[in-house]
Amino acid sequence: MENSPQPSAKKSSRTHRVRNFFILILLVVIAAGAYFAWPSQNVETATSDPTTAKVRTGDLVVSAIGAGTIVPAAQVNLSFQTNGVLAAMDVAVGDTVTAGQVLGRLEENAQAEADFQALFSPQGLAQAEVAVSDAEIALTAAQNDWINLIGEEAWYWEGQLSQAQAELDALRQDPSATTEQIAEAQSRVDTAQGWLAYWQQLHADELETTYKVIDFKTKKVTKYHFVYYELTDQELMTARTALELALVSLQDAQTALEIIQAGPDALTAPLAALGPQMARIEKARQAFERTRLVAPFDGTITSLNATLGQNVGSSPVMTLSTDQMMVRFYLDESDLTKAVVGNRVIVTAEAYPDAPLDGKIVMVEPTLQTVDGSPVVVVWAALADETESALLSGMSVEVESIAGEARDALLVPIQSLQLVAPDSYAVNLVLPDGSLELTAVTVGLRDYANAVILSGLKVGDVVSTAP
Repeated sequence: MENSPQPSAKKSSRTHRVRNFFILILLVVIAAGAYFAWPSQNVETATSDPTTAKVRTGDLVVSAIGAGTIVPAAQVNLSFQTNGVLAAMDVAVGDTVTAGQVLGRLEENAQAEADFQALFSPQGLAQAEVAVSDAEIALTAAQNDWINLIGEEAWYWEGQLSQAQAELDALRQDPSATTEQIAEAQSRVDTAQGWLAYWQQLHADELETTYKVIDFKTKKVTKYHFVYYELTDQELMTARTALELALVSLQDAQTALEIIQAGPDALTAPLAALGPQMARIEKARQAFERTRLVAPFDGTITSLNATLGQNVGSSPVMTLSTDQMMVRFYLDESDLTKAVVGNRVIVTAEAYPDAPLDGKIVMVEPTLQTVDGSPVVVVWAALADETESALLSGMSVEVESIAGEARDALLVPIQSLQLVAPDSYAVNLVLPDGSLELTAVTVGLRDYANAVILSGLKVGDVVSTAP
């Protein structure tokens, strides 16, 4: 019984040694982990210091986000230019039409078209030719009247003066004309003016003549003064006006004949009427055009607002929109600098959230508008031609206007830049020993967080971001 405590003491000593062994192993593991996990002083300075950053490569995009809608590039409400009853509607909503295509007609269109086409018939052509012949006869008579008043020589020099003056005016408008050429032309004008004045005065003198009659018996001399014709300013003005009107009438008749010879297909725009012949053609053209609707451009009919037999006037009858779509979107006025014609945009329609579309800004409206009580910039963008999505007018879109972008560029935090002179920057480069070296850099694109470095640094360099 005296020896019974000994096994218990041995057991306690053995348990104590096992516990100490496990504690020792645990301390060794902790020490080893701490040794390998604890960074060196240089690594901490280069990578873990919150006031430093490594130069890295990446993409930088400066943009602004706006919202808008899809709209047609062009849209017009078409209406007749006169009142009448709608007799024909040649299109339906959704139809694709081409420029010049007839879309609708009034009842009066049949007679108006017949009158218009009659101008280009053989009878219409003969009538135009007679008008030219009559105008030529009238011009000849007016010229003869004028020549009788001023004389043939003055008439000749009038023509020379007109030609010389036209040549001088042309030279003065020609930037390649020399001073000598202009001086020679001016000399020809002066010469023609001199001769014209001479012959005008000589012709006027010839209208007054003094004769002497001698009586041989008495040797008496009697003078007789004869005035053949006393020319007044009013007569000259009247004759000159008649000559100019005859010239205009001939030009009017000749131009009308050329139009009729060209045919109705060549008459696609309003005419500037010189005289009665052109006015006659223009009147027939207007009567024809006012009684029909013609597509001004290629597009799609998007609405119809009239039915056959309805009495229509100047109210819109239909709406035509181009198939080409554009984007009208709004940016906050603080993003005005990011709305520049030519900038790229990325358009995402709510109907196609996974199919963004490329585009380009084509116009920035010159005045701000108010949307929901806030001033906004109104921007228009054209979509790329290769757009495959089915876009409908009125679709809501989100637009990212790209003011600038740099891909795979060197980037540093914006707070690492130091302004050392106007438009000149530097950074504090962290050297391997932890010291700082002020290094000049060329800065490119910037946003609120990062800046693109064009020169002065390389990938992996460490810069200080401390103030």
